Amino acid sequence: MYPHVEAWLKNLLKSKFKNKVVRVADTSKKVLSRWLFEQGFHKYFEDYQTYEIEVDITGVLEGDGEADLVFVECKLGKITLRDLSQLLGYSKVANPLLSFIISPQGVSTSINLLLNVFRRNDLLYYSTSRFIIIGKWDEHKRELDFTSIIPRGTTL
Repeated sequence: MYPHVEAWLKNLLKSKFKNKVVRVADTSKKVLSRWLFEQGFHKYFEDYQTYEIEVDITGVLEGDGEADLVFVECKLGKITLRDLSQLLGYSKVANPLLSFIISPQGVSTSINLLLNVFRRNDLLYYSTSRFIIIGKWDEHKRELDFTSIIPRGTTL
């Protein structure tokens, strides 16, 4: 799943941020602080040493002397509250510009109830204007199923 998600994210970011240099990598087996240092991106994040997190796919948008992070967590089973909480913690630490959690199985019943029935979208926010985007991964099209995105109405 990782190579396809990596390619999808790279295409999405290149089309959305045309004036930025886009770098996307599978960082699932590396602590983010180490990866940022090894790639030379640490210079953009003064608190990078606190990023003791392992994000599945990391994107970096570089330009005009600054950079932003993009996170994607990939799950094979249905996305649970535990999975969401993990990414919420990662996102609170590093404050990425965009943060996704995706699965070909969609979301668990409890996540569906929590976010779609009880409308607890407040739980997705990791800063004032930044929130986690949840979606179903379409394995055949090798892209996010945009009709499945939570919160509803989110555009990329």
